[in-house]
Amino acid sequence: MTLKHGLIGAGIVILGVSFAAPALGHGLASAQQVRALGNGAAVRLDPSDSSPVIANLAAGATLDWIGESGTYHIVSIPGQPGEDDLIGYVLSTEVEVVGNVSAGAQPRATGSVIPDIYTQYERSKARRSSGLKRSIWGGSLAIVAIATTQIVFAAADDDAYADSASHQAAVDRHSRAGTVRNAFTLAGAGLLTWGTADYFLARRDMGTMEGELPTLAVPALEEQYRDASARRGSGKRKLLWGTIMAGGSYATVRWLPWLGVPDRADFDTEWEYRSAVHRRDRTETANSWFIGVGSVLGVWGAVDWVLGSRKMYEIEAISRVTALPAPQRTNVAGAGPDLFVRRVAGRTEIGLVWSR
Repeated sequence: MTLKHGLIGAGIVILGVSFAAPALGHGLASAQQVRALGNGAAVRLDPSDSSPVIANLAAGATLDWIGESGTYHIVSIPGQPGEDDLIGYVLSTEVEVVGNVSAGAQPRATGSVIPDIYTQYERSKARRSSGLKRSIWGGSLAIVAIATTQIVFAAADDDAYADSASHQAAVDRHSRAGTVRNAFTLAGAGLLTWGTADYFLARRDMGTMEGELPTLAVPALEEQYRDASARRGSGKRKLLWGTIMAGGSYATVRWLPWLGVPDRADFDTEWEYRSAVHRRDRTETANSWFIGVGSVLGVWGAVDWVLGSRKMYEIEAISRVTALPAPQRTNVAGAGPDLFVRRVAGRTEIGLVWSR
């Protein structure tokens, strides 16, 4: 009899724990909440100051706490009867976290798995940048491989060599270089294709998101100023290296006697003269490549330098205007104009408004 009562009691305890666990779990999961510190605490759709406000909290109002996203708390807003709860973001400075959560019941992460539009935009922006870099590296790799084969390993006519064995060795060397060139060219073409695809796909995604939220395309003035400063610095470096590349190549070919135009009277044998002619031809080819690449790099750098400096000047002018004290307004007819600075459709407008 004692054993029977003991088994019955154990079964009741097991059933009670089984049914109570979900209820206890739910209570623990929602035990931690946020409480508004003052009236008007804004709950936004995304963790950003420019995101739409979906609710305002009265002082002391509480919402279930879900997690954190930077300086924002992720909260659950009860939906209408028959509707799902909404996920919102509220600044941590406007609320306080109340309640405790046990170690076995962590807060839910609902809504925090999918990145918000700002995070998606930054990812697409980084993808576009990396795609452009891969395209440049891939194209450069293919060009360098082709240029190196033509300049360094090119085989001349038979007369440029002392004997047929030397000429055959040069031909074999050029053939091996051609095999390596083909491998590098294919690798560069693949890298170029990959980078180009990433660039255009990311650019398309950015355009779509900018259409949905136009403020994405207009970063803060501080960020624009940093980008303009970086562009100006990069332009200076490109201009310097382009000038060194083109000017150094030209000076080397013109001033180094060993690379000058050969004179038949300076050589004892015909093959020595032919070898010098071949060396001069390769030098001219290399000089053309270096001058061309250096010129393109120099022009690119000059454009970046000028445009970056111009953008910095515009932003500095805006900062000076906005730092001026506000003009005193008068209600007298014929009063002076009011100065304004505003952003409209991605453009900065500075002007005067005449009082009526």
